[in-house]
Amino acid sequence: MQRPMQQDAAAPRRTIRSSHHVTQTSQHRTVAMTPNRSRRLLIWLALVPLLLPVGRGLAQSAPIHWPQVLSSSGFTVPVASGIFYSHFGVITSDGPLDIHHLRIDLSNPTVRLEVGLAHDQLMSPDEPVSSMVLRSGAIAGINGDYFDIHESGMPLNILVRDGQLLRSPWRFVALAITKDGTARIARYRWAGTVTLTETGETRPLDGFNSSLPQDGIAAISDVRGYGAPPPDPGKRQTVVELTPAGDTTQVLVKPDSVTPLSAPSVNDSGRYFVKQVWPQQAFYAPIPQDEILLVGRGSGADWLASKFLAGVIVKVNFTTDPDWRDLVAAIGGGPVLVKNGRIVEDPDPPAPRERDARHPVIAAGISRDARTLTIVEVDGRQPNLSIGLTRPELAAYMQWLGAYQAMAFDSGGSATVVARLPGLPAPAVVNSPSDGRERPVANALLIHSTSVPGPAVKLLVNANQPLRLFAGAAETLRTIGIDAYGNPVPPPEPLQVSSSTPAVTVSGGTVTAGAAPGEGVLNVQSGAATGTARIFVVNRIQRLVVSPDAVNLVPGAGWNFSFAGEDATGNQVVLPAAAGTWVVNPPWLGTFSGPGEFVAGEQIGLGTIDARIGGAADQVRVAIGNTARPVVQFDRGDWSFRGDPETVTGSVAQVTTPSHQHRPSAQLAFRLDGSSVRAAYLLTRLGIAGSPAAITLWVYGDGSGVWLRGTYEQSSGPPGAVTFARRVTWQGWRSVTAQLPPGLNYPITWTSFYVAETDPNRAPHGVVYFNSPRAIYPQSAHK
Repeated sequence: MQRPMQQDAAAPRRTIRSSHHVTQTSQHRTVAMTPNRSRRLLIWLALVPLLLPVGRGLAQSAPIHWPQVLSSSGFTVPVASGIFYSHFGVITSDGPLDIHHLRIDLSNPTVRLEVGLAHDQLMSPDEPVSSMVLRSGAIAGINGDYFDIHESGMPLNILVRDGQLLRSPWRFVALAITKDGTARIARYRWAGTVTLTETGETRPLDGFNSSLPQDGIAAISDVRGYGAPPPDPGKRQTVVELTPAGDTTQVLVKPDSVTPLSAPSVNDSGRYFVKQVWPQQAFYAPIPQDEILLVGRGSGADWLASKFLAGVIVKVNFTTDPDWRDLVAAIGGGPVLVKNGRIVEDPDPPAPRERDARHPVIAAGISRDARTLTIVEVDGRQPNLSIGLTRPELAAYMQWLGAYQAMAFDSGGSATVVARLPGLPAPAVVNSPSDGRERPVANALLIHSTSVPGPAVKLLVNANQPLRLFAGAAETLRTIGIDAYGNPVPPPEPLQVSSSTPAVTVSGGTVTAGAAPGEGVLNVQSGAATGTARIFVVNRIQRLVVSPDAVNLVPGAGWNFSFAGEDATGNQVVLPAAAGTWVVNPPWLGTFSGPGEFVAGEQIGLGTIDARIGGAADQVRVAIGNTARPVVQFDRGDWSFRGDPETVTGSVAQVTTPSHQHRPSAQLAFRLDGSSVRAAYLLTRLGIAGSPAAITLWVYGDGSGVWLRGTYEQSSGPPGAVTFARRVTWQGWRSVTAQLPPGLNYPITWTSFYVAETDPNRAPHGVVYFNSPRAIYPQSAHK
């Protein structure tokens, strides 16, 4: 029996971040643990707590195909009437997962979905989802279709916006919203034609606002952008300009005549008359409003040139199967994940080779009645935060949530979720895109709300979840007002908080657990609105989970660990500052320096870190060590200079002074003038063999305080950048190391070393020298 789409009861739970303060013992280094927060959640930190137990969830009943789930946490808050946002964190045996949901009630009359188009053109440099959300007035949005990245920017599949077909379908599936307010997943097929009305002769159209055929005919409109390019040398091309047949008389001129022609009456059946025929010519945008072009190439060009004359009446049929005309919106994607409640293998998926690789993923699930749409995004390629899912894992999760139909969208670095969370003035990105920044994309699914917030009638305390504290822990109580329609609103007056149990004290909105266990109810009142939350205090936990459970580090490199505690029923517990210890064994393995930062020692070898708190323990395996291989191509001096923006000037050169170990150096001279972010690059292309964990090089510093960085390209996937030093504060030679993020697609190519400045009040200039770059290959701590 297919269950309904699950909501909070099965939600996974949030991972706790940890910071550490080092103390010394005679035999081991002992580290006191202090919870802190993930840096990605700063935009909502003041809104809802990160540690909200929600029952056993994934830790007790994980989807099939998933690794073992060790711990989970999460919360759900309203975005607007009929729209809810959820954020969940999960620790699995393979690594952490960071999960985001948007749940949309399509039957709510204040909710409307539309498709956003980058810069309102199909061919464009693309646009971030947040930009499309903001300029459209939407309250939330996600990325959509696969697209021609770094080229035309065009989405690859069907696009319907406001009930108008803007692009013909391709082979993959699409998510569609019908005029009766239901959602569907379908594989639309193109069946467009053009017919000469006088003779009835018909020819199929190869597409509408799609790529141009090499031997056929396509129709294009102004929304495509650019128009029709000139033909390639030796290729036949004919462009026909069509204008809607109307009631008025327009003056048209045949290419070989000056006789005016009368335009026939218009109807709504796709009738056009030929305005002009352009053999072997281009037709650049903008195309006049309401006009379309037929672009023929090869045999298609021959047919248009022989059959079409100015003034001829033609009928253009923009037909799909199923028919697009009963839709208000449609956006492409794929593959199909769930069909009629069953996990399926899409017979024609996009990028089939990516099926079993973990990536950031995003998908849409539809309830059985087709009136609830649930968007799921799982971050990836960030091993400290989220490892991502394979397609089978994503399909299993969608089915586990109760989706009756489900499909994926363009994922990887494109996966983006934008929402206006309670208390924030505008929508913002809420997930962590794997590129390290929001990627411009071709289109987006936008969620609008016309609901007008009213006064608060109740309070949502701690996201409607019990608060579980370890003895001595403190947590700020988060409260949201909810109006009569489910919109989040500010509480009308200062909050009054009381507790039914002496196990906690409340002061200034902060709940602090005492030393003794206990339980009770927190009562919150703001004006006439009230709310409650259960409160539990424990002095023991059943399980402590440290993530990741194994790390490979080069000497001197750092790593942030996360840890989560669970009580005997599997609910996550807020852990207090300095409540436990970490024992580093052997002591030379490393230390903890600063909040959450483990720093590897200089010796090579293997060891463990044992974490203990509240009667529970966990262990992490750590490998310190490396094999260094010189990047010999660097000495060839094949470099060039680039300044960004144009106010930055400088040069590169190969010099013998200063040298390092009798090797010539690369000199980068720079003036970082201007007020925006500025950078001076030493450009190169260095192939790096194998799968290194870090890049190290010698740098002769000038004390200028510039930011020292480097960039690389993967064999597939987005380029990346790493930091060698946050500030060049030294003078003379120093060895610096940049740790590479795990999960790269090797081999990589090193593309630059550069200096940068972000402070508008500084304009540093100087000279730095680079020498002896090496790739570092560590030992393995994994079993």
